[in-house]
Formats: sequence, C-alpha cells, structure tokens
Amino acid sequence: MAISITAADVKRKAGIESANTGYDTAIGSLITEMQGPLEYSIADSYLNDTSDVKLQATLKLGMMEMIAGEFVEQLRREIGATEQFGIAGVTVGASSATGVELIQQGATRLAPYLKSALPMMSETQSLNSTSDADLVFADDEGVC
Repeated sequence: MAISITAADVKRKAGIESANTGYDTAIGSLITEMQGPLEYSIADSYLNDTSDVKLQATLKLGMMEMIAGEFVEQLRREIGATEQFGIAGVTVGASSATGVELIQQGATRLAPYLKSALPMMSETQSLNSTSDADLVFADDEGVC
C-alpha cells in the first residue's frame, strides 16, 4: 500500500486520546480492511505520483477521514454508546457528532482522484478501424 495510515492518525481524527490504547487493535483491523479498497478506487496515476507531496497528503487525509468516520460509527453502535440521561435540564450522554460527516468529507476530498472520475475507454478511443486512412468524400456529399 502506497499511503501510510496509522492507528494514531485515525485516533487523532476521531477525537480519541493518543494515550488510550484500548482501540488500537480495532483501528488497526479497520485500516487493514478499508485501505486496500480505498486505494484501489483511486486512479493509479494519482496514487503512484509520489513526487507530488501535496497530492499524497490530500489522498491520505481523505482516506484517513473515511476510516476515522467508519470507526466513530462503529463506536456508536456499541451497546450503551448512545444512551443519555438528564437531571434538572442538564443532559449527559453520547456526543451528537457522528462519523457520517467525516466519511462524506473524505469521499468529497477523494472524488476528483477516483477511477470513476476518469473518462471511460469508449470515450477516449477511436471507433474507426481505418484511423490512419485519409477521409474521402464523394463529390455529391457535403460535410456538416
């Protein structure tokens, strides 16, 4: 994999203290699970352009946002993660922030670099099998 994303990167983006190592294994598994498909969706011309440091930073940030967003969503699905209680008008409970915003932000950041954003082969190839031949028009034909 061309881009290096660490558990510390994901924890920072997800708002988890770096000293908290309780999630490191889960984050590492999620990075392994998601990084390959995310890199595969990026056009090779961008992914392999390691000389463009700013491009690589943009790709890494987009991928990191998507992985961190998925991790936040996994945390929200844990039992008791979204429970709240209130006393005298003060509510204590789960954060209202979700990982969906991070996932969408990362997807938007990566969108211009995806293979799906490139023109399709049929849009860039000539369908004429006589591409090296001269065009010949009959005298009564016009060119529109």
